[in-house]
Amino acid sequence: MIKLARIGQVLFLVMVFGLASCIKEDRTACPCVLSIEVCGMPTYPVNLSLEGAGYSETLQASCDTVITVRVPKSGVNLVAIAGTSLPSGNSVSIPLGYDCPPLYLSNEWIDTQADEASVTVQLHKHFCALSLSFDGPPGWGEPYWANVRGRVDGLSLEGEPQEGDFSCRLDTGNDIRLPRQHPEEELWLDISMPDMVVRSFALGNYMQDAGYDWTAHDLEDLSLKIDLSVTAITISTDYWSVLIPIDVEI
Repeated sequence: MIKLARIGQVLFLVMVFGLASCIKEDRTACPCVLSIEVCGMPTYPVNLSLEGAGYSETLQASCDTVITVRVPKSGVNLVAIAGTSLPSGNSVSIPLGYDCPPLYLSNEWIDTQADEASVTVQLHKHFCALSLSFDGPPGWGEPYWANVRGRVDGLSLEGEPQEGDFSCRLDTGNDIRLPRQHPEEELWLDISMPDMVVRSFALGNYMQDAGYDWTAHDLEDLSLKIDLSVTAITISTDYWSVLIPIDVEI
Protein backbone atom coordinates (compact mmCIF):
# COMPACT_ATOMS: atom_id res chain seq x y z
CA MET A 1 0.00 0.00 0.00
CA ILE A 2 2.87 2.36 0.83
CA LYS A 3 4.46 1.67 -2.56
CA LEU A 4 1.17 2.35 -4.33
CA ALA A 5 0.81 5.64 -2.45
CA ARG A 6 4.30 6.69 -3.41
CA ILE A 7 3.68 5.74 -7.06
CA GLY A 8 0.52 7.85 -6.94
CA GLN A 9 2.44 10.78 -5.54
CA VAL A 10 5.07 10.46 -8.26
CA LEU A 11 2.43 10.34 -11.01
CA PHE A 12 0.72 13.38 -9.51
CA LEU A 13 3.98 15.34 -9.49
CA VAL A 14 4.70 14.32 -13.09
CA MET A 15 1.27 15.60 -14.14
CA VAL A 16 1.75 18.89 -12.26
CA PHE A 17 5.19 19.55 -13.72
CA GLY A 18 3.99 18.53 -17.18
CA LEU A 19 1.08 20.95 -16.96
CA ALA A 20 3.39 23.72 -15.77
CA SER A 21 5.73 23.14 -18.67
CA CYS A 22 2.80 23.44 -21.10
CA ILE A 23 1.67 26.67 -19.45
CA LYS A 24 5.18 28.10 -19.58
CA GLU A 25 5.76 27.05 -23.21
CA ASP A 26 7.63 29.72 -25.15
CA ARG A 27 5.25 30.97 -27.82
CA THR A 28 7.28 33.93 -29.05
CA ALA A 29 8.13 32.06 -32.23
CA CYS A 30 4.41 31.59 -32.99
CA PRO A 31 2.84 34.20 -35.30
CA CYS A 32 0.25 36.74 -34.23
CA VAL A 33 -3.12 36.56 -35.96
CA LEU A 34 -3.79 40.18 -36.99
CA SER A 35 -7.28 41.30 -38.02
CA ILE A 36 -7.35 44.46 -40.16
CA GLU A 37 -10.54 46.45 -40.81
CA VAL A 38 -10.62 49.43 -43.16
CA CYS A 39 -13.37 52.00 -42.59
CA GLY A 40 -14.40 55.51 -43.61
CA MET A 41 -13.35 55.07 -47.22
CA PRO A 42 -14.80 55.97 -50.62
CA THR A 43 -15.14 53.29 -53.27
CA TYR A 44 -11.42 53.11 -54.06
CA PRO A 45 -9.67 49.80 -53.39
CA VAL A 46 -7.22 49.99 -50.47
CA ASN A 47 -3.66 48.74 -50.93
CA LEU A 48 -1.96 47.49 -47.76
CA SER A 49 1.73 47.02 -47.07
CA LEU A 50 2.94 45.24 -43.91
CA GLU A 51 6.62 45.30 -42.93
CA GLY A 52 8.20 43.60 -39.92
CA ALA A 53 11.42 41.89 -38.86
CA GLY A 54 12.29 39.82 -41.92
CA TYR A 55 8.66 40.01 -43.03
CA SER A 56 6.94 41.77 -45.92
CA GLU A 57 3.49 41.36 -47.43
CA THR A 58 1.09 43.34 -49.64
CA LEU A 59 -2.68 42.93 -49.61
CA GLN A 60 -5.78 44.63 -50.96
CA ALA A 61 -8.96 45.48 -49.06
CA SER A 62 -12.17 47.46 -49.44
CA CYS A 63 -14.29 49.44 -47.01
CA ASP A 64 -15.85 47.51 -44.09
CA THR A 65 -13.91 44.35 -44.98
CA VAL A 66 -11.91 42.48 -42.31
CA ILE A 67 -8.68 40.81 -43.43
CA THR A 68 -6.87 38.28 -41.23
CA VAL A 69 -3.14 37.71 -41.68
CA ARG A 70 -0.39 36.01 -39.66
CA VAL A 71 2.46 38.38 -38.79
CA PRO A 72 5.58 38.27 -36.56
CA LYS A 73 5.21 39.04 -32.86
CA SER A 74 7.95 41.64 -33.20
CA GLY A 75 5.41 44.19 -34.48
CA VAL A 76 4.65 45.41 -38.01
CA ASN A 77 4.34 48.73 -39.79
CA LEU A 78 1.08 49.02 -41.71
CA VAL A 79 0.76 51.42 -44.64
CA ALA A 80 -2.65 51.74 -46.30
CA ILE A 81 -3.16 53.73 -49.51
CA ALA A 82 -6.25 54.35 -51.61
CA GLY A 83 -6.67 56.40 -54.79
CA THR A 84 -3.32 55.24 -56.19
CA SER A 85 -1.12 52.15 -56.16
CA LEU A 86 1.52 51.39 -53.54
CA PRO A 87 4.73 53.21 -54.47
CA SER A 88 7.97 51.31 -54.97
CA GLY A 89 9.82 53.78 -52.70
CA ASN A 90 8.99 55.82 -49.62
CA SER A 91 6.82 58.47 -51.28
CA VAL A 92 4.03 59.10 -53.77
CA SER A 93 5.37 61.35 -56.53
CA ILE A 94 3.32 63.51 -58.91
CA PRO A 95 4.74 63.78 -62.44
CA LEU A 96 5.11 67.32 -63.74
CA GLY A 97 2.00 68.32 -65.67
CA TYR A 98 -0.36 66.14 -63.60
CA ASP A 99 -2.47 66.90 -60.56
CA CYS A 100 -2.44 64.91 -57.32
CA PRO A 101 -4.18 61.54 -57.33
CA PRO A 102 -7.18 61.19 -54.98
CA LEU A 103 -4.80 60.11 -52.23
CA TYR A 104 -6.01 58.61 -48.94
CA LEU A 105 -3.28 57.41 -46.59
CA SER A 106 -2.65 55.79 -43.20
CA ASN A 107 0.71 54.80 -41.69
CA GLU A 108 1.02 53.27 -38.22
CA TRP A 109 3.02 50.81 -36.11
CA ILE A 110 1.02 47.81 -34.85
CA ASP A 111 1.91 46.02 -31.60
CA THR A 112 1.65 42.27 -32.34
CA GLN A 113 3.22 40.77 -29.20
CA ALA A 114 0.07 38.76 -28.38
CA ASP A 115 -1.36 35.67 -30.07
CA GLU A 116 -4.09 37.86 -31.56
CA ALA A 117 -4.37 41.56 -32.38
CA SER A 118 -6.76 43.80 -34.27
CA VAL A 119 -6.59 47.25 -35.86
CA THR A 120 -9.12 49.56 -37.47
CA VAL A 121 -7.49 51.53 -40.27
CA GLN A 122 -8.78 55.08 -40.72
CA LEU A 123 -7.41 56.59 -43.92
CA HIS A 124 -7.02 60.36 -44.16
CA LYS A 125 -7.60 62.61 -47.17
CA HIS A 126 -4.32 64.20 -48.30
CA PHE A 127 -5.54 66.23 -51.28
CA CYS A 128 -7.65 69.33 -51.83
CA ALA A 129 -10.07 69.20 -54.77
CA LEU A 130 -10.10 72.75 -56.09
CA SER A 131 -13.01 73.85 -58.27
CA LEU A 132 -12.33 77.02 -60.29
CA SER A 133 -14.78 79.39 -61.91
CA PHE A 134 -14.11 82.70 -63.68
CA ASP A 135 -16.19 85.76 -64.50
CA GLY A 136 -15.36 88.30 -67.25
CA PRO A 137 -14.06 89.56 -69.41
CA PRO A 138 -16.32 87.89 -71.98
CA GLY A 139 -14.59 85.16 -73.93
CA TRP A 140 -11.84 84.69 -71.36
CA GLY A 141 -11.55 81.00 -72.44
CA GLU A 142 -9.55 80.19 -75.56
CA PRO A 143 -6.86 81.22 -76.16
CA TYR A 144 -6.61 81.59 -72.36
CA TRP A 145 -6.17 78.76 -69.87
CA ALA A 146 -5.49 78.29 -66.18
CA ASN A 147 -2.43 76.69 -64.62
CA VAL A 148 -1.60 75.92 -60.98
CA ARG A 149 2.05 75.67 -59.95
CA GLY A 150 3.80 75.11 -56.65
CA ARG A 151 6.71 73.54 -54.78
CA VAL A 152 5.22 70.23 -53.61
CA ASP A 153 5.30 67.33 -56.05
CA GLY A 154 4.24 64.47 -53.78
CA LEU A 155 3.90 63.06 -50.28
CA SER A 156 5.94 60.76 -48.08
CA LEU A 157 4.24 57.64 -46.72
CA GLU A 158 3.94 59.55 -43.42
CA GLY A 159 1.84 62.20 -45.22
CA GLU A 160 4.55 64.86 -45.27
CA PRO A 161 4.77 67.17 -48.35
CA GLN A 162 7.67 66.38 -50.67
CA GLU A 163 9.54 69.29 -52.19
CA GLY A 164 9.63 69.50 -55.98
CA ASP A 165 8.13 71.32 -58.97
CA PHE A 166 4.37 70.98 -59.37
CA SER A 167 2.51 72.32 -62.38
CA CYS A 168 -0.82 71.31 -63.86
CA ARG A 169 -2.65 72.99 -66.72
CA LEU A 170 -6.45 73.02 -66.80
CA ASP A 171 -7.36 72.56 -70.43
CA THR A 172 -10.62 70.67 -70.44
CA GLY A 173 -12.13 71.57 -67.08
CA ASN A 174 -11.88 73.81 -64.07
CA ASP A 175 -11.16 71.18 -61.40
CA ILE A 176 -7.78 70.17 -60.00
CA ARG A 177 -6.50 68.15 -57.03
CA LEU A 178 -3.76 69.81 -54.98
CA PRO A 179 -1.42 67.77 -52.75
CA ARG A 180 -1.08 68.61 -49.06
CA GLN A 181 1.19 71.66 -48.67
CA HIS A 182 3.36 73.17 -45.99
CA PRO A 183 1.44 76.36 -45.02
CA GLU A 184 4.39 78.54 -46.05
CA GLU A 185 4.85 76.94 -49.50
CA GLU A 186 4.24 79.10 -52.57
CA LEU A 187 1.24 78.18 -54.68
CA TRP A 188 0.27 80.18 -57.77
CA LEU A 189 -2.63 80.32 -60.19
CA ASP A 190 -1.71 81.66 -63.63
CA ILE A 191 -4.05 82.78 -66.40
CA SER A 192 -2.08 82.32 -69.62
CA MET A 193 -2.26 82.65 -73.36
CA PRO A 194 0.14 81.10 -75.87
CA ASP A 195 2.81 83.80 -75.63
CA MET A 196 2.53 85.06 -72.06
CA VAL A 197 1.07 84.82 -68.57
CA VAL A 198 -1.79 87.33 -68.48
CA ARG A 199 -2.39 87.34 -64.71
CA SER A 200 -0.96 85.52 -61.69
CA PHE A 201 -2.69 85.03 -58.36
CA ALA A 202 -0.89 84.15 -55.11
CA LEU A 203 -3.30 81.27 -54.51
CA GLY A 204 -1.46 79.92 -51.45
CA ASN A 205 -1.55 83.31 -49.72
CA TYR A 206 -5.26 83.75 -50.42
CA MET A 207 -6.03 80.28 -49.05
CA GLN A 208 -4.01 81.05 -45.93
CA ASP A 209 -5.79 84.40 -45.50
CA ALA A 210 -9.10 82.58 -45.82
CA GLY A 211 -8.10 80.28 -42.94
CA TYR A 212 -7.52 77.11 -44.96
CA ASP A 213 -5.84 74.45 -42.79
CA TRP A 214 -3.20 72.40 -44.62
CA THR A 215 -2.41 70.52 -41.37
CA ALA A 216 -5.90 69.04 -40.90
CA HIS A 217 -6.13 65.24 -40.80
CA ASP A 218 -8.57 65.37 -43.72
CA LEU A 219 -8.18 68.25 -46.17
CA GLU A 220 -11.27 70.22 -47.20
CA ASP A 221 -12.22 70.76 -50.83
CA LEU A 222 -12.38 74.33 -52.10
CA SER A 223 -14.39 76.38 -54.55
CA LEU A 224 -12.56 79.38 -56.04
CA LYS A 225 -14.29 82.14 -57.99
CA ILE A 226 -12.22 84.82 -59.72
CA ASP A 227 -13.57 87.93 -61.43
CA LEU A 228 -10.86 88.80 -63.94
CA SER A 229 -12.15 92.35 -64.30
CA VAL A 230 -12.07 93.31 -60.59
CA THR A 231 -9.65 92.97 -57.70
CA ALA A 232 -11.37 90.41 -55.50
CA ILE A 233 -11.41 86.63 -55.16
CA THR A 234 -14.01 84.42 -53.47
CA ILE A 235 -12.86 81.25 -51.67
CA SER A 236 -15.42 78.90 -50.18
CA THR A 237 -15.98 75.39 -48.83
CA ASP A 238 -19.21 73.64 -47.90
CA TYR A 239 -19.07 75.44 -44.55
CA TRP A 240 -17.72 78.96 -45.12
CA SER A 241 -17.02 81.61 -47.74
CA VAL A 242 -14.74 84.65 -47.77
CA LEU A 243 -14.13 87.54 -50.20
CA ILE A 244 -10.46 88.60 -50.31
CA PRO A 245 -8.96 91.64 -52.08
CA ILE A 246 -6.21 90.50 -54.44
CA ASP A 247 -2.84 91.79 -55.55
CA VAL A 248 -2.27 91.07 -59.23
CA GLU A 249 1.12 90.29 -60.74
CA ILE A 250 1.51 90.34 -64.51
